Amino acid sequence: MANRKQPYNWKLVKPGDIISFRYKSKSTGRTVMQSILVLNPRLNVTLKNGKSTKHLIGIKLEESNKISIRLTRKELRILEKIGEFKKIDNENNLYRLEIDRRFILNDIKGIKEQAYDKISKSFNIQGQYRTYDYMKAKKSAVYLEPIRVFTKVEDTDED
Repeated sequence: MANRKQPYNWKLVKPGDIISFRYKSKSTGRTVMQSILVLNPRLNVTLKNGKSTKHLIGIKLEESNKISIRLTRKELRILEKIGEFKKIDNENNLYRLEIDRRFILNDIKGIKEQAYDKISKSFNIQGQYRTYDYMKAKKSAVYLEPIRVFTKVEDTDED
Protein backbone atom coordinates (compact mmCIF):
# COMPACT_ATOMS: atom_id res chain seq x y z
CA MET A 1 0.00 0.00 0.00
CA ALA A 2 1.17 3.49 -0.84
CA ASN A 3 0.01 5.20 2.38
CA ARG A 4 0.31 8.69 0.92
CA LYS A 5 -1.17 11.81 2.44
CA GLN A 6 -3.77 13.44 0.22
CA PRO A 7 -3.67 17.25 -0.03
CA TYR A 8 -6.91 18.68 1.34
CA ASN A 9 -8.53 22.07 1.87
CA TRP A 10 -9.35 23.65 5.24
CA LYS A 11 -12.79 24.67 3.94
CA LEU A 12 -13.62 20.99 3.26
CA VAL A 13 -12.65 19.70 6.72
CA LYS A 14 -15.69 18.31 8.53
CA PRO A 15 -16.41 16.20 11.62
CA GLY A 16 -15.11 12.65 11.24
CA ASP A 17 -12.20 13.52 8.92
CA ILE A 18 -8.74 12.27 9.84
CA ILE A 19 -6.35 15.07 8.98
CA SER A 20 -2.77 16.12 9.60
CA PHE A 21 -1.25 19.59 9.80
CA ARG A 22 1.78 21.32 11.28
CA TYR A 23 1.17 23.17 14.54
CA LYS A 24 3.45 25.05 16.90
CA SER A 25 3.16 23.78 20.46
CA LYS A 26 2.71 26.39 23.20
CA SER A 27 4.60 24.33 25.77
CA THR A 28 7.71 23.35 23.75
CA GLY A 29 7.63 25.98 21.01
CA ARG A 30 8.37 23.28 18.40
CA THR A 31 6.32 22.90 15.23
CA VAL A 32 5.24 19.27 14.84
CA MET A 33 2.91 17.31 12.59
CA GLN A 34 -0.43 16.62 14.31
CA SER A 35 -2.82 13.90 13.10
CA ILE A 36 -6.32 14.13 14.54
CA LEU A 37 -9.84 12.79 14.18
CA VAL A 38 -11.83 16.01 13.76
CA LEU A 39 -14.77 16.54 16.13
CA ASN A 40 -15.37 20.29 15.66
CA PRO A 41 -13.68 21.94 12.67
CA ARG A 42 -14.43 25.61 13.50
CA LEU A 43 -16.02 26.09 16.89
CA ASN A 44 -16.58 29.73 17.93
CA VAL A 45 -15.26 30.31 21.45
CA THR A 46 -15.46 33.47 23.55
CA LEU A 47 -12.32 33.94 25.62
CA LYS A 48 -12.21 35.34 29.17
CA ASN A 49 -11.15 38.74 27.84
CA GLY A 50 -14.28 38.90 25.64
CA LYS A 51 -12.55 38.22 22.32
CA SER A 52 -14.07 35.67 19.99
CA THR A 53 -11.89 33.03 18.32
CA LYS A 54 -12.32 29.79 16.38
CA HIS A 55 -11.02 26.45 17.62
CA LEU A 56 -10.31 23.18 15.84
CA ILE A 57 -11.15 20.31 18.19
CA GLY A 58 -10.27 16.66 17.77
CA ILE A 59 -8.84 13.47 19.17
CA LYS A 60 -5.08 13.26 18.65
CA LEU A 61 -4.13 10.03 16.86
CA GLU A 62 -0.46 10.73 16.08
CA GLU A 63 2.16 13.39 16.70
CA SER A 64 5.17 13.42 14.36
CA ASN A 65 4.26 9.86 13.28
CA LYS A 66 4.31 8.59 16.88
CA ILE A 67 1.03 6.84 17.61
CA SER A 68 -0.97 8.35 20.49
CA ILE A 69 -3.97 6.01 20.15
CA ARG A 70 -3.69 2.52 18.70
CA LEU A 71 -6.90 2.04 16.74
CA THR A 72 -7.68 -1.50 17.83
CA ARG A 73 -11.05 -3.23 17.78
CA LYS A 74 -11.82 -1.80 21.26
CA GLU A 75 -11.20 1.83 20.23
CA LEU A 76 -13.12 1.38 16.97
CA ARG A 77 -16.13 -0.01 18.87
CA ILE A 78 -16.09 3.06 21.11
CA LEU A 79 -15.87 5.45 18.14
CA GLU A 80 -18.64 3.56 16.37
CA LYS A 81 -21.05 4.54 19.16
CA ILE A 82 -21.40 7.85 17.31
CA GLY A 83 -20.88 6.74 13.72
CA GLU A 84 -19.39 4.24 11.30
CA PHE A 85 -15.63 3.97 10.73
CA LYS A 86 -15.02 3.52 7.00
CA LYS A 87 -12.09 3.12 4.67
CA ILE A 88 -12.38 5.75 1.92
CA ASP A 89 -9.23 4.90 -0.08
CA ASN A 90 -7.82 1.36 -0.21
CA GLU A 91 -4.60 2.31 -1.95
CA ASN A 92 -3.61 5.04 0.51
CA ASN A 93 -5.11 3.63 3.74
CA LEU A 94 -7.40 6.64 4.28
CA TYR A 95 -10.28 6.39 6.77
CA ARG A 96 -13.03 8.63 8.13
CA LEU A 97 -15.67 8.34 10.82
CA GLU A 98 -19.10 8.81 9.23
CA ILE A 99 -20.75 10.45 12.24
CA ASP A 100 -24.48 9.82 12.67
CA ARG A 101 -26.47 12.98 11.79
CA ARG A 102 -28.20 13.00 15.19
CA PHE A 103 -24.82 13.68 16.86
CA ILE A 104 -23.85 16.61 14.59
CA LEU A 105 -24.94 20.23 15.11
CA ASN A 106 -23.69 21.15 11.62
CA ASP A 107 -20.55 20.65 9.52
CA ILE A 108 -18.90 23.77 10.94
CA LYS A 109 -19.68 23.49 14.65
CA GLY A 110 -19.24 19.71 14.66
CA ILE A 111 -20.48 17.15 17.13
CA LYS A 112 -22.80 17.64 20.08
CA GLU A 113 -21.51 17.33 23.63
CA GLN A 114 -23.46 14.08 24.15
CA ALA A 115 -21.46 12.48 21.30
CA TYR A 116 -18.18 13.33 23.02
CA ASP A 117 -19.58 11.98 26.30
CA LYS A 118 -20.28 8.63 24.58
CA ILE A 119 -16.74 8.22 23.27
CA SER A 120 -14.82 9.78 26.17
CA LYS A 121 -15.55 6.83 28.46
CA SER A 122 -12.41 5.15 27.11
CA PHE A 123 -9.34 6.23 29.06
CA ASN A 124 -7.22 6.24 25.86
CA ILE A 125 -9.59 8.56 24.01
CA GLN A 126 -10.28 10.84 26.98
CA GLY A 127 -6.59 11.63 27.37
CA GLN A 128 -6.17 12.60 23.71
CA TYR A 129 -8.82 15.35 23.40
CA ARG A 130 -7.10 18.40 21.89
CA THR A 131 -8.03 22.00 21.06
CA TYR A 132 -6.11 24.01 18.46
CA ASP A 133 -6.40 27.66 17.46
CA TYR A 134 -8.05 27.34 14.04
CA MET A 135 -6.39 30.48 12.62
CA LYS A 136 -2.91 29.21 13.59
CA ALA A 137 -3.61 25.71 12.28
CA LYS A 138 -4.98 27.12 9.03
CA LYS A 139 -1.60 28.72 8.26
CA SER A 140 -0.19 25.27 7.48
CA ALA A 141 -1.26 22.88 4.74
CA VAL A 142 -3.83 20.23 5.64
CA TYR A 143 -3.83 16.62 4.45
CA LEU A 144 -6.10 13.61 4.68
CA GLU A 145 -3.88 11.36 6.76
CA PRO A 146 -3.32 7.62 6.24
CA ILE A 147 -3.39 5.88 9.60
CA ARG A 148 -2.66 2.40 10.88
CA VAL A 149 -5.70 0.50 12.05
CA PHE A 150 -4.94 -2.69 13.94
CA THR A 151 -8.16 -4.48 12.93
CA LYS A 152 -10.26 -4.96 9.78
CA VAL A 153 -12.56 -2.10 8.67
CA GLU A 154 -15.29 -2.31 6.03
CA ASP A 155 -14.68 -0.54 2.72
CA THR A 156 -17.06 2.15 1.53
CA ASP A 157 -18.57 2.19 -1.95
CA GLU A 158 -17.55 5.82 -2.65
CA ASP A 159 -15.19 6.46 -5.60
